Amino acid sequence: MAFDNINDEEAERLLNERDRDGGVNSVVSEAPKTPPSLGKVASYETFGLPAVSESPWKLLDIEQLPSKGLFYPANIQLMLRSARTSEIRHWSTIDENDPIDVREKINMILHACTKFKVQGDPTVFNFNDFLEIDKYHILFRIHELTFPNQENKLWAFIKCENPACATVNKVHVSSQNLTGFQYPEELMKWYSEKDRCFVIVSEKLGETFRIYLPNAGMTQQLRLKRQEETERTVKIDESFYINAPYLSNNWRRYDTQALADLKSEVFGWGDNKFIVVHKFVDLLEKAKTNKVSCLCEKCKSKITSSIFLGGSFTVKDIFIISAGLDELI
Repeated sequence: MAFDNINDEEAERLLNERDRDGGVNSVVSEAPKTPPSLGKVASYETFGLPAVSESPWKLLDIEQLPSKGLFYPANIQLMLRSARTSEIRHWSTIDENDPIDVREKINMILHACTKFKVQGDPTVFNFNDFLEIDKYHILFRIHELTFPNQENKLWAFIKCENPACATVNKVHVSSQNLTGFQYPEELMKWYSEKDRCFVIVSEKLGETFRIYLPNAGMTQQLRLKRQEETERTVKIDESFYINAPYLSNNWRRYDTQALADLKSEVFGWGDNKFIVVHKFVDLLEKAKTNKVSCLCEKCKSKITSSIFLGGSFTVKDIFIISAGLDELI
């Protein structure tokens, strides 16, 4: 099963017991009620986490994420709960034409409805540690907990790609038919289970370097860095902003100065190292799909489509029932 039902008290006891079993005597404290500020996008910080005893949490099987959990620390524990009325009300104000507001509302839900920790690690983890390729899957899981009886089905209308068919299929979108990412097989020989990243040992270059999958925190810090450079009319190095999210998973250490240092380091790479990293990143970028897949109801061909297309549901519909008034009243 994807989830195991656990009440709050049992969830805390389970996590702390696993810490003790791992040789850790101290109890990891609760995440702070406001996430670390990552700049302008963090207006959801006004939302404190409600008392733990108010809502049941469910343990997510981490292997069911698009990343399969490979790029998180070992022994990760991720718990989810349904969105509450106050959070849905805040979500209802989302401006779908404003990418910043969309990110803000998604982060608000992820912050409020998830608990994230690693057995034996005192670090306070939060939604900024989620991999970008996992965020929508987690969001849809929260949607499914919020509407356990499918009171708010999300529909996509997908035209069959077979020219002889061209049937428009009405598809119920859920976490089960979302395809967020497919690991390129040719890269997996460099995956290190110990380091939880790709480790490339190059005899030709005479060095070892690591490639990570981007997490939300690193992406946001780079977004703020780019905004700061734009305001100073600094010429934007597009290649840096494409590759940099893959160069570290430790977003906590990368303030503006640390990112400037990283940029200088990347600028000093030789051509061969840059090409290797570029090719690696390019393959990982192409592996992102964020699509829904199904079989055509008429010809049984496998078809896929990007979510949030015209005629299908929108981001806002995830937590706002999109049925007509006659169906709701």
